[in-house]
Amino acid sequence: MSSERIVIVTGGSQNIGLSIAQKFKKTGATVISVDLNPPPDDSFDFILTDISNEMSVREMMDRVDKDFGHLEVLVNNAGICTESLIQDITEEEWDRVMGINTKGTFFTTKYALELMKKESSVKPSIVNISSIEGLSANPLHAVYAASKAAVKAFTHNTALEYGQYGIRCNSVAPGWINTPFNDKLLNQYPDRNAVNAEIEALHPVGRLGTPDDVADTVFWLASSEANFITGQEIICDGGRLAKLPLPKL
Repeated sequence: MSSERIVIVTGGSQNIGLSIAQKFKKTGATVISVDLNPPPDDSFDFILTDISNEMSVREMMDRVDKDFGHLEVLVNNAGICTESLIQDITEEEWDRVMGINTKGTFFTTKYALELMKKESSVKPSIVNISSIEGLSANPLHAVYAASKAAVKAFTHNTALEYGQYGIRCNSVAPGWINTPFNDKLLNQYPDRNAVNAEIEALHPVGRLGTPDDVADTVFWLASSEANFITGQEIICDGGRLAKLPLPKL
């Protein structure tokens, strides 16, 4: 059995999840990407898992238990977003987004807790990726927003119920992060430079976020430097929510 820090990152094979996985890997942790696709870097462990399926998650955690015998960090990062007016949202769309974003977070947490309660697990920590859309709203994202608000609430309960075992649980709410998904969205506009300037102006720091910005926040929350922090949601949005909108003058 390994004595290294064992870290699971769901959706750890691309985008923000990959940056999170790389951040932990640099510190010498054993990082397991739990995803439907393998990571581009074969230095990570990989377990093919459908986090919306309870049996798949249970089998994954059983394998982690067998191979390593303990778990220090679970990062619930995997998530999807669709775009529909509320009247157009189908039951299938609702269930798919909720199944990955919310139910997936529940399943992985449920089966990680027993591993984290073991004496061999050192200062265990769960970090959920929520969203500023769980606090405010963007049009067409009703299902996504609802799923992320649920993740925030679930974070509070996890911290409350399992603090007695030394398990901390927090969430990170990213703002506009520069990922391929957002890049595709912005490429729909004819004047990309103008769109970039408008979006950057929404942020007091004057730029969009990067996957590394989120990874740094997640890493800190899971570290001993945040030992007295639990049940909290840390907003990582470059000040976007702090800025009241002003009319163009």
